[in-house]
Amino acid sequence: MINNHSVTSIYWKKYNKEKDKLVKKIINFNDKFQINYLENGHFNHTRDLFALCLANIKSQKKRINILDYGSNLLTLCNLTNKIDCKIFNFIIFDPFFKNTAKKIKIKNIKYKILNDEKLIKSSKFKLLHFGSSIQYEEKILEKIENLNLESTKIILFTHTPFSFEISYSSVQSNHLNLTQYIHSLKKITKALKKKNFHLIFKSRNDDKYIACRNKKFTTYSLNLIFKK
Repeated sequence: MINNHSVTSIYWKKYNKEKDKLVKKIINFNDKFQINYLENGHFNHTRDLFALCLANIKSQKKRINILDYGSNLLTLCNLTNKIDCKIFNFIIFDPFFKNTAKKIKIKNIKYKILNDEKLIKSSKFKLLHFGSSIQYEEKILEKIENLNLESTKIILFTHTPFSFEISYSSVQSNHLNLTQYIHSLKKITKALKKKNFHLIFKSRNDDKYIACRNKKFTTYSLNLIFKK
């Protein structure tokens, strides 16, 4: 999934393990109070976008599959006091996940973590969520087009750097061992339009989240919602 595999595999395993501490802290807060935990930085905003997209998915009393691509439990653990999640089956795709890891329970959240991309290609999802990890995917459009989009109604991108001109690569300023692939917003929009997805929402995050050591073109950290 992600570039520089031998290096990034170690990095992401360590990153996700550290995040588990915060996941447990958020779960404990949500179990104790009737309101959500207040997250730092852009996360309070981007998590709400995810929750609102979920709340706008209609159900005919069926379980609805949701794909959170390249993410971790932080995306899900703060939903408990925001919306009713009982109808959702959440699938997190994490290529570095170890199946031997102990599962963390989240109230009213049904989820599983998969590390084999083959297992998600044939599945149908109502909503696809792509977070900032896609900036480490050189061929993200190819990955999206290889998914079964037949039942998908919403594609959400959050806190991800996009170029307003052509795509390019850069070393990440805060992690010099990681290469970023800054995807062209025009190219993404055009490709998804061919699949009948139209851009209905675009918002900007603080420029510090771009994190490019060498910014070549007009680039912003964006949140995007495409709807069919």
